[in-house]
Amino acid sequence: MKNIVTTLMLVFALVAGAATAQDGRDVQDDGLFGPVKKVDSKMYDAAYDRHDNLVNGEQLEHLITEYNARGQRRSMTYMSVAEDIIFRTRYKHDGFGLTTLEHVVDNQDKVIGRTYYIYDANLVLKEIYVEDVERQIENRLLIKRDATGRITQRSYNDQFNDVYHREVYTYNDEGLIATAVVYDRSKAKIQEKRYEYDQNLQPVSYTLFDYTEDEPEVFVTLFEYQYDDHGNWTSRTEYNLNGDRKEPVYTTRRTIEYF
Repeated sequence: MKNIVTTLMLVFALVAGAATAQDGRDVQDDGLFGPVKKVDSKMYDAAYDRHDNLVNGEQLEHLITEYNARGQRRSMTYMSVAEDIIFRTRYKHDGFGLTTLEHVVDNQDKVIGRTYYIYDANLVLKEIYVEDVERQIENRLLIKRDATGRITQRSYNDQFNDVYHREVYTYNDEGLIATAVVYDRSKAKIQEKRYEYDQNLQPVSYTLFDYTEDEPEVFVTLFEYQYDDHGNWTSRTEYNLNGDRKEPVYTTRRTIEYF
């Protein structure tokens, strides 16, 4: 259980590092539009029925994210399929509105970890690190940027501050990530990821070049969306491309509440 919680803590922490810069509005940094109050997200297995209609299968994940009226993330709650709380993250912000700390609490409201956000003199996020319940650092993320503030590299460090995973980015004309090249602990190139986007700035094509085997492999993932009136997606289906056929894998449905 500890390993699962630690992994999810890091995943939650990296949400804040996904944008090119933080402006104190987590709603925008999370890729949302409008006065969002709450996002209730559920992921399901996806499949075709015998008539080739897309249907939901087993529910796999349930995540609830809440924001305050200033667009700051208040909490993220990870639920079990049985709707029990597994753990929750609660966010603290400074006078500039920037996220500085999140407490991770279990279903008994006991603190089981902490995530810290460190900024440079220009109030731009440069580092995230995760502590376990014993206050020992488990993971550290270091961020490099170019002169425009776009993230050019993320380095994932272990508890000894040694890099075990590194991603280097290039951007398209719209300022969105076009490629991400991944290196392992030995600085060997192990993956390359390429992205294409729709007019709502959401990825519609993700191509992974995997160099970890003797014979490199290529995997293509496609995404289809449904959007609400604010431009936020309420349904996203992920497909694997097998030849000319799209094979559904997951469908995520979001109920978005606005102020």
